Amino acid sequence: MDYVDVIFAHRPDNTVSMEEIVRAFNWVIDQGWAYYWATSEWSALEIEEAYHVADKLNLAGPIAEQCQHNMFHRERPEKEYEPIYRKYGLGTTTWSSLASGLLTGKVNY
Repeated sequence: MDYVDVIFAHRPDNTVSMEEIVRAFNWVIDQGWAYYWATSEWSALEIEEAYHVADKLNLAGPIAEQCQHNMFHRERPEKEYEPIYRKYGLGTTTWSSLASGLLTGKVNY
């Protein structure tokens, strides 16, 4: 594989500065290995910080957030992220839409 469309920063690493994270993902993009970068399981505040750092350095910010979203986990994607969806045009993709099979009716916990 020569490249990926989107590379994800899965779960933030609080031991690494946001500037280093933003620079690293932009370096991957500059190498032609990815077209965009996105986040997964980041808080709205962390995503907002990434946008501020990217803007300050004239670099690309994340294009999307991948979060858990199903009828049991709705708060983050529907409320916490709503302002950054509007402000930055942030996209979203989800994981565990069927709550690990619970919502299929085939799995009983």
